[in-house]
Amino acid sequence: MADLVRVGVVGANAVRSWAKDSHLPAIAALPQLKLTAVSTRSADSARASAVAFGAENWFDDAIAMCASPHVDLISVCVRVPEHAEIVRAALAHRKHIYCEWPLGRNQEEAASLASAAEIVGVHHAIGLQARQAPAVRRAQELVQSGTLGRLLTARIVSTTSGYAASIPGAYAYLNDPANGANLTTILGGHTLDLAEALLGKIDEVDARGSIQHPIVHLSDVGQSIRRTTPDQLFVLSKHATGCILSTEIGGNRPPDTPFSFEIIGEKGNLRLVGGHPHGFQAGTLRLESSVVFPDPEPELVSGGLKGAAGNVGEVYQRLVADIQSGAVTAPDFAHARRLTGVLELVTLAAVSGMRQKIRLD
Repeated sequence: MADLVRVGVVGANAVRSWAKDSHLPAIAALPQLKLTAVSTRSADSARASAVAFGAENWFDDAIAMCASPHVDLISVCVRVPEHAEIVRAALAHRKHIYCEWPLGRNQEEAASLASAAEIVGVHHAIGLQARQAPAVRRAQELVQSGTLGRLLTARIVSTTSGYAASIPGAYAYLNDPANGANLTTILGGHTLDLAEALLGKIDEVDARGSIQHPIVHLSDVGQSIRRTTPDQLFVLSKHATGCILSTEIGGNRPPDTPFSFEIIGEKGNLRLVGGHPHGFQAGTLRLESSVVFPDPEPELVSGGLKGAAGNVGEVYQRLVADIQSGAVTAPDFAHARRLTGVLELVTLAAVSGMRQKIRLD
């Protein structure tokens, strides 16, 4: 394959979409990538997206786009229940894949997709972009170099403005556990992945969830539904470094509620702060520390992208390098399989009231 990687984006709505806000600016900023195709649910919107983003090909069928000879890499930016079918179609045509998080609706589905990708042998990345942020990479260096000394305790407050008592009808699917897309799996997944990036893998976990708004009004359809998944979650975890972490994952928080991740070591401490109304993973993080540290290196992506687009661009940068070198440096489907298993044990701990040992490797 040529050095230029041709990308097809599923879910590239030009009016409002995660792809519009993050993936498409990142692709445009990377000289190693070329957007050659877009896919949305209708011919009209797909055609409009192709014009808006400069793609030569458009599809109203994501499965058909996976078969296109004009695409080397499929980016899956649609709802979680649709991931499996599209990923399998991309694998059937031996396309590389960037799939948004979560990979599947549950551990069984995530494991099946990870195994299939391993058999086919293409490169794949999962959308856990927060660990690629420059401030996070610098924080990793401080932790791994021993600058903070032995890690003692840590605390995270991770919030989102969603999961309120009144939501648009389009968000109703977030309240069905069968869809695998809820506060625990989405914001909880991003948060605990960042925790593992700095503190090491989780060895054991305890959790408690609560539903603050049991009846949810669908504001644009005039109906109400019962919320069946937590809109607030507390997690206590022990990590491979020996550090104990307490995590508060809160829905329905004001847009200006900040994200904070504080680590206390014997020789010093650090804090990652920032936030975004839709979760810290969609924003820019800033590093503070009691020890002197070099400024975080700028994003690897050209164009000065920040926040969601910058971090997503970092994942693309790693994935492209992997495709060209044969290495595996981007968080991949195997990574997603393990994290999905961790989250299922978090849910089990919350439901059973019993601490869970993590034995997934």
